[in-house]
Amino acid sequence: MEFSPILFDTVVIVSKNEDNARRDRRSLASFRPQRVEVFASGQKALAFLSANHADMVLVDSHIEDMDAMQFLRAARRDLRLRDVPVVMVTANTSRDQVLDAIAQGCAGYILRPYSEDTFAKHVLRGCQVERVTEIERQQIADARDMMAAGNFDDAIEAFEEIISEQSQAQKYYDMGCRCLVRQKFGQAIIAFKKAIKINDLFAEAYKGLADAYKAKGELDEFKRYLQKAAEVHAQFNRLEETKELFIEILKYDPLSPNPFNSLGVKLRKSGDLAGALHAYTQALTLTPEDENIHFNISKAYYFMGNVESAKVSVEKALELSPGFEEGRKLYRKLYNREYPRPAGPGSPKPTVTMARDD
Repeated sequence: MEFSPILFDTVVIVSKNEDNARRDRRSLASFRPQRVEVFASGQKALAFLSANHADMVLVDSHIEDMDAMQFLRAARRDLRLRDVPVVMVTANTSRDQVLDAIAQGCAGYILRPYSEDTFAKHVLRGCQVERVTEIERQQIADARDMMAAGNFDDAIEAFEEIISEQSQAQKYYDMGCRCLVRQKFGQAIIAFKKAIKINDLFAEAYKGLADAYKAKGELDEFKRYLQKAAEVHAQFNRLEETKELFIEILKYDPLSPNPFNSLGVKLRKSGDLAGALHAYTQALTLTPEDENIHFNISKAYYFMGNVESAKVSVEKALELSPGFEEGRKLYRKLYNREYPRPAGPGSPKPTVTMARDD
C-alpha cells in the first residue's frame, strides 16, 4: 500500500536479530529506499550516520553493544543527526520503555509483530514530524540570502514574520504532556517533536535578527535579539528537564489522579517557581475543581512575590472547599484576617488525595 510520495534515499536498520532486520527491510518497500544499511552494532551504526546522510533510522531493542535507549541518547547528542527521525521497532510493550523512548526523543514506536499498514503509518508520521518546519526553514534561508545581498530591512521583516507565532512551541509541549496523561503515546511523540522543532526555529530566527541588526550597526538591537535567542534555548532546556521529571512521575506514580500537580510540587521544592506555576496551570486543565491545585498556585505566586495573584487563587480554593484548613492559613497570611466563610461541619467537599505544596 502506498501511503505517501515520500521516498527514501538511505535507511539505517540497527538490530542484531537477523529475522527482525529482514522483516523491517521488506516493510520499507513502499518507500522505495535506494540504500538500506543494516548494523548489529550501535557504535558502527552511529559512526556510519555521522559520516553519511540518512532519511530514517529503525532501531530494534536487540543491539550488540548497547541498549536502545543508549543508542537514542547518543543519536540525540550528535547535532549532525538532529533532523534524522529515529523510530523504535520492538516487541517490548513495557509502558516504562515507551516513556523512556519518548523522553529520549524517538520519532515513533512500532510494536512487533506489526502489520504493513501500521509500519508504513508510523514511519510516515516520523518523517512528517521531522519535516514540520520545512517551509519556515526555507524562509530563514531566504532571509539569510537577503542579508548576504545587503537587504537588511527585508531580512528583518522575514525573521520577524517567523517569530510572530512563538507561542506554538509551548502549545505543542503542553499538548504532549496532556497526551502522556491519557497514555496517547503516539500523539505525545508528535507533539513533543513539533515543540522541539519549532523552538529551534525561533531561536534561529532571533539569532538571524541579531545578525541583521549587527550588520546595520544597531548594536543595542543586536544585543537584545541575541539575548532573546539565548532565552529561547534556556526556556526549552527547562521544558525538556520538566518533561523528563514528568515522565518519571508517570512511571512511578501511574495512578496519580493529576501528575501535573505532583510535578509542580517537585519543581517548586527544587526552586523552579516558574516551572512549578506552569505545571500547576496545566493541572487545572485536567481537574479544574480541585482546591489543592488552586492552593498550590497561590503558594507559587506568593513565593514569587505576586501577592495579588496569590489572593485570587487562595480564594478560589476556599470557594471550592471552605473548610480547607491549609487554604485558610494561607488566607490569614495574605489578608491578615480570617476567611469570611466559617468552616462548619460537613463544609469540606470530598476530594481525591493530591500532592499539596506544604
